[in-house]
Amino acid sequence: MDVQIRPVTVDEWPDYLRAEHIPFGVQISDEEMKYQSQRYGHWNALAAFEAGRIVATAGDWDMHLTVPGGGDVHAPGVTAVGVRPTHRRRGLLTALMRRQLDDYRGRGEAVATLLAAESVIYGRFGYGWATTSAAAELERARAVFNVAIDPRAELELLDKNEAAKVLPDVFDQTRRQQPGEVSRPDGWWEAYLRDPEWMREGDSPFFHVSCRVGSDAGFASYRLKEGWDDNLPSYTLRVVQLIAPNAAVRAALWRYLLDVDLVATIRFENLPVDDPMRWLLRDPRRLRTRTVSDWLWVRLVDVARALEARRYRAADRLVLDVVDGFLPENEVRYDLDGGPDGARCRRTNAAPDLRLSVAELGSAYLGGVSLASLAAAGRVEELTAGALARADLMFGSDVAPWCSTDF
Repeated sequence: MDVQIRPVTVDEWPDYLRAEHIPFGVQISDEEMKYQSQRYGHWNALAAFEAGRIVATAGDWDMHLTVPGGGDVHAPGVTAVGVRPTHRRRGLLTALMRRQLDDYRGRGEAVATLLAAESVIYGRFGYGWATTSAAAELERARAVFNVAIDPRAELELLDKNEAAKVLPDVFDQTRRQQPGEVSRPDGWWEAYLRDPEWMREGDSPFFHVSCRVGSDAGFASYRLKEGWDDNLPSYTLRVVQLIAPNAAVRAALWRYLLDVDLVATIRFENLPVDDPMRWLLRDPRRLRTRTVSDWLWVRLVDVARALEARRYRAADRLVLDVVDGFLPENEVRYDLDGGPDGARCRRTNAAPDLRLSVAELGSAYLGGVSLASLAAAGRVEELTAGALARADLMFGSDVAPWCSTDF
């Protein structure tokens, strides 16, 4: 098979769009193509060409990742990955992933991220599950709070034009406080706020509500699905985004959503695993968790630079023996000396404290996955007694990592 992997030109962009939708069971409409055709350059686009035809795709958004300690690192967000059904099991995905990571190393990237359509795929390319998402639902009749809402809370419904002016800045201020969150380029916001009908899954267009408590602001985006039961209203409200910088704004937004008229059931699509919502309720059992699953996956492209980019909860020094079969240039021992004020990481020949793959290191990178848990699953090897406990103290995050962004 004679296949060429290279960036896509502007003339090839429509073919790329058709090809990247097919593996997801979507035939892009003519109307949608008119819009998408104008988005060339919003993200980097690679494709595998066979006889001039695109048979596999991969791309990445220009993003930053918030890391423990309040800093961030430039981290391309991998997207639009797919192989035509006629060309599966031919090594095209592996070749695209390798070319993409080679490009990242050439650009000096330290970290890459992605959301996995199938969780079995990306571990073999060195990506590790790093943040967790929970989906839950609540009957509105059971949504009684046991605390009062801050009386200073100011709520406002925003139309699409107002939302375009307000939401990006509010999000960017909040995401800098949240480990695991990624920045959203202009092209991301344009697509989100456009809100085409095919994204609604039969629900209403977006409603956007902003909330301000003092100088702090947040917002929620939600949809409504009409429903009637024996002539009684039984609407479902689906919370797609809820962004809040603190507990007061978060509680006020929740209270607003739980008080929308005609609604019988509220569904939350992507909650942090430590979301305080359950503890606001008089009857916390009524918040039913439907799924707990992976969300953001992290790949350390340059291990030393990635480990130096974040801060560590406890000061310590560890030697990590990193296994990376997909990027063997990373497969060495690293002397990590880190703490709350910064970190230094260098290659070393010293005896290792832990042995782990780069995927497991990616899982632990944001502080949301315990190395001790990975060790219990046989995925991390403790070579120095007590090293796992020390490593979890170092890598842990006081704020659980979470990512609200779909890309």
